[in-house]
Amino acid sequence: MPPTPSPHDTVPDFIVERFADHSIEELREIARYAETLDQSENVPDYIVRAFAIQDDETRTVVAIYADELADSLEASERAVDEDESDGSDDDTRPGRTGGMFFG
Repeated sequence: MPPTPSPHDTVPDFIVERFADHSIEELREIARYAETLDQSENVPDYIVRAFAIQDDETRTVVAIYADELADSLEASERAVDEDESDGSDDDTRPGRTGGMFFG
């Protein structure tokens, strides 16, 4: 499983803590919002309020962290999916359980 990314020192602690509660897509939306401050993005109110008082550099590192965290979560999901598919007994050759009736 890939390591969880570490946030830059300027990412506020409360943001780091709250990011654990977000889905991959929500993290991607937060990253897009940090880059554009586009009000049409569907982001949590705490992010809108926090970004209103942050400088451009802090918003940039938050966007990077959100993207890295989303990438890490996606990689973890893929690893779990691969582990589940590799560990199954899909041997359906004749003579095996689940194979042809007479083999």
